[in-house]
Amino acid sequence: MGATATIADHCIHLWRIPLEASESPKVGFGEWLREWLTPPEQARAARFAREEDRVRFQLGRAATRCILGRFLTLPAGQIHIEAGPHGKLQVGGVPADRAVHFNLSHSGGWILVAFARSFPLGIDVETLTAQRLSPELIEHVMCAGEREALQALPPEQRAAAFFKCWTSKEAFLKGLGAGLSVALRAIEVSIDPGEPAQLLAAPSELHPGDWQLRSLQFSSAYAATLAALCAAPQILDCTLSSWRDLQSTGIGD
Repeated sequence: MGATATIADHCIHLWRIPLEASESPKVGFGEWLREWLTPPEQARAARFAREEDRVRFQLGRAATRCILGRFLTLPAGQIHIEAGPHGKLQVGGVPADRAVHFNLSHSGGWILVAFARSFPLGIDVETLTAQRLSPELIEHVMCAGEREALQALPPEQRAAAFFKCWTSKEAFLKGLGAGLSVALRAIEVSIDPGEPAQLLAAPSELHPGDWQLRSLQFSSAYAATLAALCAAPQILDCTLSSWRDLQSTGIGD
């Protein structure tokens, strides 16, 4: 791939980054992070108690800045990532006609980052663990119709159904930039693991009819959903094998 890239108006560039990308090889990784993370980001990373959480955060931010540099034809070190009014990350200091929408999520061994040129989007990935399915969590996340549909499914499908529901709602709210200001139970989505993701109902002020959901194919240990304010988005999928793959594009030079 070349040092620059463009995103067509109807396209989403999805990057799947395994946590192992930071391990092959280790040499030079720390210097790369120090170069492409801001001092506040480095300070935040240092506060993580677990190394795995720290590396997920570092690699996610550094890779996001690196890929944004490719789209914006700017050195990665000049990419200013800032939080919007409700915490949604955005690029600061870029003219509107050059703006790139992006969103990222990480869980377990994966970091997902999605980019679009002409519409907002959100993404969420979660590790499937049946042990997390407490009655309190189900009550917090799912509306009455979703809870009924969950109970109607075979027990072995319920974890996948719940996390499909959760990631669908989180991706939608992250795309809106609404954060947790909207109750998850005010939104209804399809939960059957064998059916396409679909936004069925949401408060009218959120304009749910304009949004599309896409379940992302993943291993059985994860659920992931992409939400986009686009009628028919085309997803271009890329899996990173090593952080050096980013450097080889010339991004950030």
